[in-house]
Amino acid sequence: MKRIIVLLSIFLFINLGQSCRTEHYIISDIRFSLAEVKEDNYNDKTQIVYICTSTVKDNLVFVISYFTEFVAQNSFDFGNACYALTLDKEIDNPLLEQTFSINFNKPFAYNGVEIAELTNVFEIEEIRDEIDIYENYMTFCGMSADKVIDFSQEFFAKTTFEKAEYEVTFSCQTSDGIAFLKTITIVFE
Repeated sequence: MKRIIVLLSIFLFINLGQSCRTEHYIISDIRFSLAEVKEDNYNDKTQIVYICTSTVKDNLVFVISYFTEFVAQNSFDFGNACYALTLDKEIDNPLLEQTFSINFNKPFAYNGVEIAELTNVFEIEEIRDEIDIYENYMTFCGMSADKVIDFSQEFFAKTTFEKAEYEVTFSCQTSDGIAFLKTITIVFE
């Protein structure tokens, strides 16, 4: 009986450092930016490389980057080997896409219909169908491109913006009720 206890103790001691840990973070703030595709050699949207810009040329893409705070990590998985070079990262308060709002401070025309200034484009079903939201794992302007809001080429072809500066306001909430409101200035060429 003593041998069994000793062997189990050794097994547990050896396996304490063998498990895969997940580090938990919360979103404490965001950065909202206009982006331009720099490199898209893959069929995987998570691998598209974006660069910062303030000028819209031939597509309309916004990137949301997270500022996070470390919360905790789990390491109680006994007997599981971990071969990863980086630890899993889990966001405990993700952004809720149903709370996303984007509006422009000037009107624009979409498919021949004028969209009034300060209209949330996510509330217009035809426009909402032209927006693709996805995660991205590449770096972007010194941070990460955590969430991408990509307006389709069809949207861009059907839309007429003034060749001028626009203020774009983005708002959203996290699953734990934190609200963010960001405004940027962009220029349509």
